[in-house]
Amino acid sequence: MTPDVFPAAGCPACASSAELMVPPADSSPCRGSLARAGVLRANWDCWDRCNLDCPFCFRSRADVLNTADAHRLLAALGYAGVTHMTFTGGDPSLRRDLDVLVGNARAQGMAVEVLTNAQHQPSAVRAALLRADLVGLSLDGGDAATHDGFRQRKGNFTRVLKLMDFLDEAGQPYVVRTVVSRANISGILPLVPILTSRRALVRWSLQQFSAVESGYENRDRYELPTEEFLDLCEDARRRLGSAGEKLSVLTDDGKVGLYLLVDPGGNLLARIENPPAGRLPTIGNLLNDHLVDLASRIVLDAARHAARYEDWMQHDGSGHSQRAHRRR
Repeated sequence: MTPDVFPAAGCPACASSAELMVPPADSSPCRGSLARAGVLRANWDCWDRCNLDCPFCFRSRADVLNTADAHRLLAALGYAGVTHMTFTGGDPSLRRDLDVLVGNARAQGMAVEVLTNAQHQPSAVRAALLRADLVGLSLDGGDAATHDGFRQRKGNFTRVLKLMDFLDEAGQPYVVRTVVSRANISGILPLVPILTSRRALVRWSLQQFSAVESGYENRDRYELPTEEFLDLCEDARRRLGSAGEKLSVLTDDGKVGLYLLVDPGGNLLARIENPPAGRLPTIGNLLNDHLVDLASRIVLDAARHAARYEDWMQHDGSGHSQRAHRRR
């Protein structure tokens, strides 16, 4: 499969069915089924591995799809009506086909966000980031000691700032996501002066630590009472002043039913409260199950999902910010 040739839109289960009565693609109930369920955005952990080893990590783990199957997954999501595609991980920068996958999603009219920890940023990765509509960066403290200690990788703080400089210079909109936990809460507010000077920063998302996956195993080190988290967020908003409108706050409870999560192998995960042993349950697979059946199983608060993500890709009127919406 060449970078410019993508599979036709459709439900993989319908396409592989041996039944003669399978409806044509344009009339299948799978068409638009996720959109009818209220899904705008899909978060796909497109790569299982990471170049950091954060003890609080909540990434899902599964066998990674090859390029051909990754294209099939994107075609299925587009056919089901998803309009916002987020590539996360692990770290998407480690996928050698990241640029072509971003191109596939954009060719379908999706608005695209790519999340990265900025540890790996060669020219090919930077090109893929510029091809996206939005970049998501992780920054968990206002100095190297806090951030690098939290991420357990010396020098990562400097790499994040370096990539922010590049994105500012390019005028590429980006979001900074900050995990707030007991281990790093004292180092969060020093981020305020660092972020207020950033030209292309469109949102600072403060997110309460969640005890999921590796984070569950190490929860005693990181869990933070919600009241303490919200107090920190209010303090940050006051210090931001007029830039406070860029602040986004997400509690651990607020994540329940908010996302459509896809693991590296194309499995849909349910973001439920207190998942058993910190593992999110699987409710089906995008490459094997009928999309209409998956839509009936998802755990989603459609109103909150729309409120958070309907305008997620719209920014401050710079011109560059609206390209995804003009493209559709």
